[in-house]
Amino acid sequence: MRIALATVGTTGDVAPFVLLARRLVDRGHEVTAISWPVHRAAFAEAGVRVEVAGPHADAGRIATVAAEIAGRPPLQQVAVLRDFHLADGENHYRRLRALLPGHDVVVVHGIHVLAHAAVLDAGLVFATAVFDPVLLPTRSAPPPGLPPLGPFNRPAWWMLDRILARVGQPVDAILSRAGSVQRGLPLFRARSPRLHLLACSPAIIRVPPDLPAGTIVTGSWLDDRPVVPLPSDLEAFLADGAGPIVISFGSMAGASEAALEGAVRSILEGGRRVVVQGSIAASVTSPSLIRIGAVDHRALFPRAALVVHHGGSGTTHAVVAAGVPSLLIPHVGDQPYWADRLRRLGVAPEPQSARGLQAERLAAAALATAADPAMRQRAAALATELEKERGLGQAVDAIAAFAG
Repeated sequence: MRIALATVGTTGDVAPFVLLARRLVDRGHEVTAISWPVHRAAFAEAGVRVEVAGPHADAGRIATVAAEIAGRPPLQQVAVLRDFHLADGENHYRRLRALLPGHDVVVVHGIHVLAHAAVLDAGLVFATAVFDPVLLPTRSAPPPGLPPLGPFNRPAWWMLDRILARVGQPVDAILSRAGSVQRGLPLFRARSPRLHLLACSPAIIRVPPDLPAGTIVTGSWLDDRPVVPLPSDLEAFLADGAGPIVISFGSMAGASEAALEGAVRSILEGGRRVVVQGSIAASVTSPSLIRIGAVDHRALFPRAALVVHHGGSGTTHAVVAAGVPSLLIPHVGDQPYWADRLRRLGVAPEPQSARGLQAERLAAAALATAADPAMRQRAAALATELEKERGLGQAVDAIAAFAG
């Protein structure tokens, strides 16, 4: 079967599609991945045909945008992300129209409005996939950030749609210039009425009882390949003492550097060792601190006492799968949702604001959470629930049945 995957965004947005691509190839399918140039290498390693489309947004540009939107009101965040995703939008759309035909089914990332327009204009069979349930309208739950509204949940979603439609108006102009007939497509909310994959753990999210037709909660798309060993210096550091506090924000930026530096110093003074991923708190040095680049989180997180992170869907599921508590500093998008869910499940304390971050408060929360045996026990129990899931298998089965 010929399957195209059309995706864009950060590493966290694209990494699950790389895992899906690999699993589809293992099942004997012919897969084409279409994404931004920055993601070419990741898909090439999965053994699929790779085509690039869209802006040349490197990791530095992605981090700059993340810093720009951190702490802004939600609609301003959406507007900044809209302009980022629609850069060179006309050529991006035309490239998709040239590449997508000829496949039996196209799997579109739910944030990819240009691919959504392209499959509709070309009359292609398509499914969609997302990694959070935040913008999934149901009668049983209100839009994110609102308290339960009972019979007014649906009207609240209608109001949100009207508001987001205004933010999404530039999409219509780009599509018109590119030759598309689509108008009024929902921004960052592409959803196939026939197959919409929600790649989240039902042990973490609250699965609505009234999911829209065609929606399947597959479970999380966790990497099931052999774990990649850690670098020797990191392995030696971990073996030399108690489990450290790991600090990892992925491609996110925007938290106060001064606050992070102060927090790391206080954590070290509190007797905890620290692993810092990236350039966070660059001026801090200590024999009890090690800085690392990209590593296999499946090898690192289970050996941590606590992971301080931004709350992206992929990182959240990886920490939960490791059976380790979290301390979340959400920046944008779905991250506040994951922070709230982990808090409610008792595996994380109250989240802290990226823009209003305070060193003393962050350090105190990190030290207390890392020393809390009850939270560690709850995290271990939740990890056991994730072990039972076969999210990628469910997704591949659903795509194959749908296309067939």
